[in-house]
This record gives sequence, C-alpha cells and structure tokens, in this order.
Amino acid sequence: VAMNTTLAAAAGGLTVFILRYFLTKKYDVGGLCNGILAGLVSITAGCGNMECGCAMFTGLMGGIVYTCASKLLVIMKIDDPVDASPVHGFCGFWGCLAAAFFDWGLGFTHFNGWNGFSCTPNDAEDGCKGGHLNGTVLWVNFLMCLCIILWSGLISGLTFAWLKWWGGLRIDEATEDMGMDAKSHSPPKAYALA
Repeated sequence: VAMNTTLAAAAGGLTVFILRYFLTKKYDVGGLCNGILAGLVSITAGCGNMECGCAMFTGLMGGIVYTCASKLLVIMKIDDPVDASPVHGFCGFWGCLAAAFFDWGLGFTHFNGWNGFSCTPNDAEDGCKGGHLNGTVLWVNFLMCLCIILWSGLISGLTFAWLKWWGGLRIDEATEDMGMDAKSHSPPKAYALA
C-alpha cells in the first residue's frame, strides 16, 4: 500500500509538472503539488489491490485528468482558485474507475475485490472469481460515483440556496472594493522591521 501510494503520487506530480512546463514554458510548483494530490486521490480507492505498475499508471492518468479538468473549469469560467474540484472530484472519479480497471490479481484471471491480493473465491471450493467480474465492478463503481455526485450536489445546492436566501454569501461593497485579504486576512506588511 505504501509503495503504491508513493508511486502514484510521484507519477501524478511529475506528469502535471511536465505537462504544465510544455503548456506554459514555466515551472509550476503549485501544479506539481496539485499533481501529487491528484495522484494520491487517484490511487486511494485501489491502492491495496493493484500491482505497482498499475498504481503508477493510475497516478499518471490522475495527473492528466487533473490537468484537463483544471483547463475545462477555466474554459467554462468556473472559479476554483485552488483547483479543489479537479483534484478531488475528477481524480476521485477516475480513481474509483481505476480501482475496478486494475484489480486483476494474477493477470486477468482473478478478481481480488476486498481480499487484498488474495482472489475472491467463487462457489467452487478451489476456484477464484475471474476477470469477467471487472465489467460488473466497473459499472457498480461508476454508479457509486454518480450517486456521490448527486448526493453532494443536492446537499450543496440546498445549503447554498439557504445561504443565498439568508444573505450569507456576499460581503459588503466597501470590502469588495478593498479586497477581503486587505480588510480581514493579511497584515499590511509581511515583516515589521523597525
């Protein structure tokens, strides 16, 4: 588990770092950090059931998913300054699908499921459930992701609708003009040298 987690994080971070360099011709340390998080989120669901190569590929794809999702939000003009949705939402969705894609056991002949690296036994005494279950597991994981999106969207929508009705989503115009950081969060100087 520790090896898979580390490999996926490294693959995700390096993928985003390299992609961002080729896209912007600048080194993006923030992108590197989010790429590491994208790899970690992507491997979370399947880290106990994947071989190391699959874990690395999962992290690599997590970096690509993160980069594409981040660009998609910019194109759609959706404000997500720290890229929380691409990291946690999109990469989490990918990670749940990757857990089903790469749960192979011995090649494509075994399905591990909740048994770690031991196969899930079938009804026969000596047999293991085979790779034919991966389609079922993929469908179940996809359905689970949709249910999570619907549940989260419904609860968030209701919460934000209530906050909008209550007037808790906006600040006053003077603070808007000055900026919330200048008014409430930051000291006027980084260092007070006397």
